[in-house]
Amino acid sequence: MGMREKAKERLQEVPLISLFNLRMLGFALIRAWVYLMFLGAATSVVTWNGDPLPPAAFLGSTLCLCALLFSCAFIRKYNVFITGTKVFRIAGPICTCVGTLCLASATLPDAPQVLLCVLGAVTTGIGSGIIDLGYGDLYRAVQPMRTTLEAPLAFLLAAVVYLAVQFLPPVADVLIVAALPAVSGYILFVHFQVWSPKHEFAVLPFKIHLGAFSWKIGACACLIGIADGVVRAVFLSTSDTTVQDFYRFPLVWAGIITLVIIYGCALFSRERGFKPMYRTVMFIMAIFFMLLPVFTGHSEIESIIGLAGYGTFNVLIWILLADITSTYRLSGIMLFGMGWGMVTLGVLLGTQLGQIVCLGAPFSPQLLSLIALLATVAILISYMFVFSESDLESMATSEEEDGGKAVTAGQGHPSETSDGVRRQRFQDRCNDVASQFGLTERETEIMVLFAKGRSAARIQEELFLSRGTVSTHLRHVYQKLDVHSKQELLDVIEGTG
Repeated sequence: MGMREKAKERLQEVPLISLFNLRMLGFALIRAWVYLMFLGAATSVVTWNGDPLPPAAFLGSTLCLCALLFSCAFIRKYNVFITGTKVFRIAGPICTCVGTLCLASATLPDAPQVLLCVLGAVTTGIGSGIIDLGYGDLYRAVQPMRTTLEAPLAFLLAAVVYLAVQFLPPVADVLIVAALPAVSGYILFVHFQVWSPKHEFAVLPFKIHLGAFSWKIGACACLIGIADGVVRAVFLSTSDTTVQDFYRFPLVWAGIITLVIIYGCALFSRERGFKPMYRTVMFIMAIFFMLLPVFTGHSEIESIIGLAGYGTFNVLIWILLADITSTYRLSGIMLFGMGWGMVTLGVLLGTQLGQIVCLGAPFSPQLLSLIALLATVAILISYMFVFSESDLESMATSEEEDGGKAVTAGQGHPSETSDGVRRQRFQDRCNDVASQFGLTERETEIMVLFAKGRSAARIQEELFLSRGTVSTHLRHVYQKLDVHSKQELLDVIEGTG
C-alpha cells in the first residue's frame, strides 16, 4: 500500500473535521494560558499596566506546579479520594484565575508586590497543575490516533491565541487570560465530568514496569528541557529583538512546523505506533539545534527553529503519556504527574541555567556553535541511553504475555485496591462480559483489542481480517452490549456502565 493510501485509510479512522471539538478547545485554552503567563522567565506582560512580571513569579509558580504533579504521582493511593471531592475539581480553575489576577496586580504602584507574587505563584502553580492532570486523565479514554492528531492542533491554537492577545490593551489582556483557565476548567470538569466516580477503573491495569518507564520518560524530558532552556536563553541574548517579538509570530510558525511533523509521522509512516514518530522527532530536534548557529543574526528564523524543536518534543511527550495511559489502562494522574512534572522541571532548570550561562555574553560564533553542539549531544544521549526505542518496544508486553501477573510498580497485591476492594484482571473481566452478553470467540478477541486502544485498522492487520469483517464484529459487540461509543464500552468492561 502506498503512502497516499495509508494516509487516506488512517484519516478514515479519525476525520480531520472531528478534531475540532470541545476537548481540543479546552486543552488549547489552558496551553494558551501557560504561553501567556509563563513561556519563559520575565516574558509575561499580562499585568494591568503592561509592566513585566518579576522572574521570581515564574520560578515560584513552576516550583509549585512541579510539587503538585510529583505529589500526585507519589501518593497515588489517595488520588481517587482526593480527585473524587468536588472542592478539588473546583480548586483548579478558581486558583488559576485568582492567581492570574494577583500576578497582574503585582506591578501596580504601591501594591504589596511580594505578597501578591507569592500568592499568585502558589495559586497558579497548584491550579494549573490540577487542570493539567485533569486533561491527562481525560485523554486516557481517547483513541491514541485521535490524541496524536488533536494534541499538535491544540498547541497550534494556543500559539494563535497567544499572538492575538499580544495586540490587545493591558486591561483586556488580563481579563481574557484570567478567563482562559475558567473556560478550560468548565469544559474539563463540568462538560466532560473528569474524575467523576463513574469513570473510576474497576479492573487492574496491564503489566508494565511503571516506575522504570516513568523515570526514563521523565529523565529524557528533563534533559532535553535543560538543553532547550539553555539554547533559547543564549540565542535570545544574541538577538536584537525584544522577548515578546522573539516569541510572538515565531511561536505560531513553530506550531505549524510541529503540526506538519507530527501529522506526517502519524499519517505517512510505514509502521504504526509511537516508535517511528519518536525516532523522527528526536532526529529533527538534533538538526534544529545544529542549525541555530547558522542563522545567528536572523532573529525570526532563529526563534522559529528554537521554538519548533522543543515545542514538537512537548507535543510528543503529551502524546506518549496519553498513549501509555490509554493502552495500559493506567491512572493519568500518576503517569502525567511524573512525566509532565519532569518536563516542567526540565524547562525550569534549563531556564535558570541559561540565565547563568548568559552572564558570559556576548558570545563568540565558536562558543555559540559549542552550545548548540552540547544541546545536540544531550538529545542524542536521551535518545540512545535514557529513553530509547527498545523501551518503547518492551512496553508492548501485556499482562497476558507476563503470566497474568498484573502488578505495576508501586502496587500491592494484584487483586486488591488501596481500599481493599477486590478487582479482576482485565482479561478476566473481558471474558466475564463476553459470557454475560453472549459474544462469540472472534467478537471477544476484537473487543479486547479495541478496548486496549487498538484502532480498527490495527486490529485488521493483527488478525489478518478485512476492514468490513472487523467493522461488522465491532457493530455486533456494540449491539449486544447496548453501547454507542468506545467510552460506554469501556465503562461496561470496567464495571461502571
